[in-house]
Amino acid sequence: MRTCLACDGMIVGRIDKKFCDHNCRNAYHNDRNRSSRNYVQKVNRNLARNYRILEDLTENEVAEVTLPVLKAMGFDPQYFTSYARDEDEGPIYFVYDLSYQQNANNLVIRIKELETYRNSA
Repeated sequence: MRTCLACDGMIVGRIDKKFCDHNCRNAYHNDRNRSSRNYVQKVNRNLARNYRILEDLTENEVAEVTLPVLKAMGFDPQYFTSYARDEDEGPIYFVYDLSYQQNANNLVIRIKELETYRNSA
């Protein structure tokens, strides 16, 4: 007798069938992929939060803000989508199309949109 991989119920039908119905098949694969999906969702949530914070500051035309203030707003500097090297001022971090850069004493973040950066580079 063949049993379902998800619920251990009896399988009726084709000989190569592994699940008793679509619900069991979906539940099995959801459980199997849960850990990798949770990690991706966590990263996406943090990127989205960082983006919203930078976007709000950009819309309010805030050019500089201290790193502790950004962190107090919920910004996590570990999450960014890419970075570029500026030999004069250090790395520029991007969260999608918005960027920030720490100054020499690591206290101030400069925020500008990607198009502004491309036009000035």
